[in-house]
Amino acid sequence: MTSFQQRFQVLDTWLKTHTQLWQFDTFARLGNPWENAYPELASHLAGENLEIESEAFYVEVFRLCPELKTALNFSKPDFLDELPQRALTNDVPSYVSAGIKGRKWSQIQAFVAHTPNADNYLEWCAGKGHLGKLLAFQDNKPVHSLEWQKTLCEAGEQEANKLKLPQTFIHADVLKGEGQLALANAHCAVALHACGDLHRELIQQAIVANTDKLCLSPCCYHLTKDEFYRPLSQCAKQSQLNLRQADLKLAVKEVATAGAREQRLKQLELTYRLGFDSWQRIARQQDEYLLVPSIQKAILKQGFAAFCQWAAEQKGLLHLQAQLPFEGFEAIGQTRYQKIQKLEAISQLFRPALEYWLVLDRAIYLEENGYQVEIGKFCDKSLTPRNWMIRAER
Repeated sequence: MTSFQQRFQVLDTWLKTHTQLWQFDTFARLGNPWENAYPELASHLAGENLEIESEAFYVEVFRLCPELKTALNFSKPDFLDELPQRALTNDVPSYVSAGIKGRKWSQIQAFVAHTPNADNYLEWCAGKGHLGKLLAFQDNKPVHSLEWQKTLCEAGEQEANKLKLPQTFIHADVLKGEGQLALANAHCAVALHACGDLHRELIQQAIVANTDKLCLSPCCYHLTKDEFYRPLSQCAKQSQLNLRQADLKLAVKEVATAGAREQRLKQLELTYRLGFDSWQRIARQQDEYLLVPSIQKAILKQGFAAFCQWAAEQKGLLHLQAQLPFEGFEAIGQTRYQKIQKLEAISQLFRPALEYWLVLDRAIYLEENGYQVEIGKFCDKSLTPRNWMIRAER
């Protein structure tokens, strides 16, 4: 049994033992879904004026549920080699990073610093090819950038020509297997934050194509066509966990880089949605959550009543307003928001473990198919919360 398999089994058992605390739909129920299983913890959360996510909050949580302390082990930084794979040229001219936002450029630099040297590179789901651009500039080796949006291919090609870089673009839909030939000719395939099925396809197609090296940072595991998670490795296929898209979303549910304004808007929207949800349950006389579509942020600025008017219209419930006005439900929404924040403070303890579980599934699958694999963080969480990297070599 490999060290990855051993780690996976420990993690899998721990997650399975505590599913009640993290595998539930936040909005679906009005009460605490696990209050009977963990009465003391539920009672702690019901307390007034709790400063959630504070040190004192978690000290009490760990006193009531000592087994949850294990969560801290899964959230510790586990960086890749202290020394990166390559030394980046410090004097990269500003025109190379032109048009790339500061944080994104820093992520690309950190990723490239940990990318193994290769004779040529294949950039998977390239967008405008920003990652490939830096690799081409650094190494002066051929980079083939695969992207399914033709306009992005054209923009990237134009930029590469202007900078005289050995970077070419291939217009391809990787979800239809159109990346297979390029992978067969690639020495090293790279992907920074390829979402869900896109990075799954990279791993699976690279194995078939016998690609020598792989270097990827997975992202957005929930962006998949499957209702339930399909494990890749034999190890994960034996797991008793049955992960839904909502559970996969928990693995990446972090707003470490969101600004204060963005967080305030999100809080307001959730309060409004919960207030409307409480209204519609009574108005429809059905105790179930009703999914309301995405909203333009401008409507939020018009206040709670305007939001409810819009939401009721979307769901064909406007006629019920006469029988039950919206007044008073904003306060109910605020109370529910506070309760959900407390529940999520507990489920968030499982977020790093769940993401680690998913990363290990990919690493073990590559091992099973003849690769030597390293996993770890390629940058600090403050730069991007999605900082796991998988490096694999035949």
